[in-house]
Amino acid sequence: MIDDFFKKHKDAFINESISHIESMNVSLLKLEKMPTDLRLLYEVFKSTHTLKSMAATMSFNQLVQLCHTIEDVLDAIKNEKFSIKQCADILFECFDLLSASLKEIVLKEMELDTQELSQRVQDMLKTNPTKEGQVKSNTENKFPVIDKIKTIEVKVDRLDVLMKLVEELLISRIKLELLRETINNYELTAAIDSLGRHITDLQYNVMQVRLVPIGFLFNRFPRMVRDISKDQKKEIDLKIEGGDIELDRSLIDEISDSLTHLIRNAIDHGIESAEIRSKNKKSLRSTILLKAKRTKEFVIIEISDDGMGLDFHKIKDAAIEKNILLPTATHEEIKNSIFKGISTTKKITKISGRGLGLSIVKQKIESIGGSIQVKSKIGEGTSFFVRLPLTLAVIKVLFVTVSDQIYAIPINNIERLLIVSANEIKGVLNSNAIVYQDEDIPVTHLAKLFFTESKIMDNYPVVVIKQDESRYGLVVDTLLSTQEVVIKPLTKIVKENKYFSGTALVGSGEMVLILDIDQLFLSRRYKNEWRGANAV
Repeated sequence: MIDDFFKKHKDAFINESISHIESMNVSLLKLEKMPTDLRLLYEVFKSTHTLKSMAATMSFNQLVQLCHTIEDVLDAIKNEKFSIKQCADILFECFDLLSASLKEIVLKEMELDTQELSQRVQDMLKTNPTKEGQVKSNTENKFPVIDKIKTIEVKVDRLDVLMKLVEELLISRIKLELLRETINNYELTAAIDSLGRHITDLQYNVMQVRLVPIGFLFNRFPRMVRDISKDQKKEIDLKIEGGDIELDRSLIDEISDSLTHLIRNAIDHGIESAEIRSKNKKSLRSTILLKAKRTKEFVIIEISDDGMGLDFHKIKDAAIEKNILLPTATHEEIKNSIFKGISTTKKITKISGRGLGLSIVKQKIESIGGSIQVKSKIGEGTSFFVRLPLTLAVIKVLFVTVSDQIYAIPINNIERLLIVSANEIKGVLNSNAIVYQDEDIPVTHLAKLFFTESKIMDNYPVVVIKQDESRYGLVVDTLLSTQEVVIKPLTKIVKENKYFSGTALVGSGEMVLILDIDQLFLSRRYKNEWRGANAV
């Protein structure tokens, strides 16, 4: 009976326990900075007590013992027998052992032995530095117990299956809409329209269920910053903003390691030592900002520090030495070279220093349809900006034709659609341009990029795309329709062409390539074509 109970409730127990331990870490980190705030102390106790009750229900006696020990420490702090400063490290060690024990339960269905740590904590409580005598646990009446909020747990793999079914429904809808155009039947048209609305509503709600506040990820970092900065004898505050911004659950998983590396890199190489900051008349306490904000269908994550900044002169020299850059490289090319394995530090640590991490971060972010940029000023700090789509599964695109081939352009990148005459496209140095809003906008025909023959016409459709403050025009043969599509990954052969980010299945069953606008902007060949126009 106990085994059946364990198997039935194991996943719910693990998920809720992880949430409580995370809450304990967050509250204790805040309590270190505000030791007189008893509300934070109560938050740690509440999570600990709830976890203890859950562990007792599941017959995990070692976890129960350790939770009870944590309660004893919290009670000693509340009664001013110990300060939070004296107990923080040992409490964090207890939290870590709770997490490790949960992992062991997941892997082997066995908990770890917590007796050694529990005994060490009890011995510490007996050697009270402020008052003589043993600190006795008496938590039952000192903290009120609040009933646990009841929630419905849904397994992640079930959400994934549901999302795949919605994707298949979307593809079926596209095929039915194509069929409707060939069969002129009022009832069929009405039925397909109704089905389309229901599928759209279903898709929206499934995607909403999959959305997770990015704070779920951000809350992992304060503890990491605290531990690394303490190890390196640096005083660092982590400031978090925008934790309520929501992202698809799969994206949260994908970017976790990348954000971890960027924050570790900021601590290890971005933030100076106390001696250097004092010499440069900067505050000894530095700040790392982790911020999320939403713009249209994207989320921008900013990771900034107020450290030494990047020395682009040294970066350029290192890149030239490795034959990554030419001596005539532009400032933008020098900035981007840090994502190609360039490192100017001579010190390799267990955290960073080999120069490969940023390259891996960039590859990972771009593999999920995102991009990364860096801004830095020497002596003032460095900021990384990670741009991510809200979801990996479905986007809206504009279909165009180029040399009788259909391509898809993400709607989020499009500012305007124009029809211009051949006479309006003028040559500017080594490029072509059109006048748009009293500004010369460089244009190029996609056929030229894809090495196909472009059609000669009196009037050309132009798709004006925008990235940051830059605008460019893509000349195509025909503008078709806009449509929501399900993104599919590229094959190994197509991956070699960086102009594409994925494929989409249209109603005819044909796979259409989706243009990667970021890569088009970054392409050296593309920039060379427009270099003359940009100088105007």
